[in-house]
Amino acid sequence: MQAETESDFVNQLLYEGRQRYPEDHLWTTIFLNGELSKEQLQKWAINRYYFHNSIPNKDAAVLSKLPKDARTLWIEKLGEEAGDSGHPSHPDLWIRFCEDLGLSRNDVIDGEVYAPVKITVDAYTYGARNEDWRGGAGASLTEFTVPAKMAKYIKAFNEHYSYITEEGRFFFDEHAEADERHGKIIIDILNNYSENDVYKEEFRKGYFFKLDLHRVMLDSIHYETVLKK
Repeated sequence: MQAETESDFVNQLLYEGRQRYPEDHLWTTIFLNGELSKEQLQKWAINRYYFHNSIPNKDAAVLSKLPKDARTLWIEKLGEEAGDSGHPSHPDLWIRFCEDLGLSRNDVIDGEVYAPVKITVDAYTYGARNEDWRGGAGASLTEFTVPAKMAKYIKAFNEHYSYITEEGRFFFDEHAEADERHGKIIIDILNNYSENDVYKEEFRKGYFFKLDLHRVMLDSIHYETVLKK
């Protein structure tokens, strides 16, 4: 059961999000059960990289429009996503994971990105740059649920995909910890800047778009790697 927060507004968003995007997507179930080949995981990883590589740009776009009081909170999140103080960026950590799948950096960067994935990820970045900042901030509420998901992924690697090394799993270990902090940052921002129904709706739209993005990605990857023969 997903934990609740001290915010009625955020709890309502999380509840609505669970109805919109249940966590038992068929592709995820297959993955967690250890039923995917290395080739299937490679295709997933290449498409996920396109998403992860967009996050620093998206977060920078949100930062540029945030109220001054919220910037110090967001800078911590952006620094971890983009890499700072000698720490690798999250996209680079993902590439390290891909190397355990037998992919080179160029394989990942130049790999085929399915059209639905590219369209939705590009729209996500575009929205952060050109629409109300609350949409981009609200989208990141998904990070509140990431630590629990990462624990399931790590368990699957340990039980079913033994070729994923400790170094390769570091992306997932890092997100299990970092996104717990990020989730709290997002919740603080949502609470502090949702003074009326118009602002709340902007946060809601951003959150729902992010959930829809994840569903489109999984639907597309499932079709291309499992259903399409």
